Amino acid sequence: MEYQIDFGIWGSIFPVPTAVADRHLKFCSEQQLKVLLLALRDAPNPVDVQYIAKRLGLTPSQVEDCLEYWQQAGLFRPSADGPAACSASSPAHSSQPSQPASTLSETIANGEQKITTVRARNKMSPSQISEMCKQDPSIPWLLEELQQRLARPLSPAETEAVAYLYSYFHLTPDYILMAVEYCKCIGKTSMRYIERLITGWVDQGIDTHDKAEAHILQLSRRASNEGLIKSLFGISQRELSKKEKDFIECWFQEYGFDADLIKLAYDRTVDNTGKVAFPYLNKILSQWHQQGIHTKEQALAEMERRGAAPNGGETDAPSYDLEAIQTIMERNSNRQP
Repeated sequence: MEYQIDFGIWGSIFPVPTAVADRHLKFCSEQQLKVLLLALRDAPNPVDVQYIAKRLGLTPSQVEDCLEYWQQAGLFRPSADGPAACSASSPAHSSQPSQPASTLSETIANGEQKITTVRARNKMSPSQISEMCKQDPSIPWLLEELQQRLARPLSPAETEAVAYLYSYFHLTPDYILMAVEYCKCIGKTSMRYIERLITGWVDQGIDTHDKAEAHILQLSRRASNEGLIKSLFGISQRELSKKEKDFIECWFQEYGFDADLIKLAYDRTVDNTGKVAFPYLNKILSQWHQQGIHTKEQALAEMERRGAAPNGGETDAPSYDLEAIQTIMERNSNRQP
């Protein structure tokens, strides 16, 4: 079958550099090519990251990663009022990245892990990275290993980010690989996210393989405990709040309670309040901890001693409302005869 160009839709066109087809078509990803076409579509207007993300069903971070690829390829330049992260490369005479000019701290989605976003650090040039690879064979090995684990080629911007993390923070390849594996487990494989995460860990003093491994185990344990509580409490339509996560961490780690004891306190909370009230539940567990109660059997015995039924209902609780009675009495006393 032969194909001919249909000029019917050529009333509106936009140019695409021949370098895209000649040099990059074989190496760029499908997402990078789609982002480029939409960015060129509205030229010379500034690139609208939010619009492109919505059109392609991507996150703004993914769009920015794609744009960084094309910036490294020379198709884009940062606007005059753009972010400092798009500034010029470091001086060519140095093969080490300079210190970040400024950093900001923010919290990632799960509310637990503090990360530091590098907003304004100098970039490393391709010649610098090439020289570093010649001097340290661990770098090309690390880049190849990362491509295999991420199941995709690294863009120039991603390669630069890995070289920066490795050289500036003096991290070992296994440290970076372990951090990437953790990010894969939580569904975050953007190099922008990985860089922020690792920078945040180092900022907290988590700068060795052993420290990173211990930190990941702690994060995994917390996530497991939170998932268990959500299952026990029937919470499926929302995420836990930061305060609720702190409660759970306290119950398991500080108090050393197990799921059975927490479930008993949950049942008592629902019976008395009619809902999942974390502050109320925490008050029950705090009282048990102060009383030295650490098993379900001990809690049931204490509830029976105090006259509380196992289902949480207080058998010795008054069946009348003292406050309501007092209000009625005061109202009657104020009436004129």
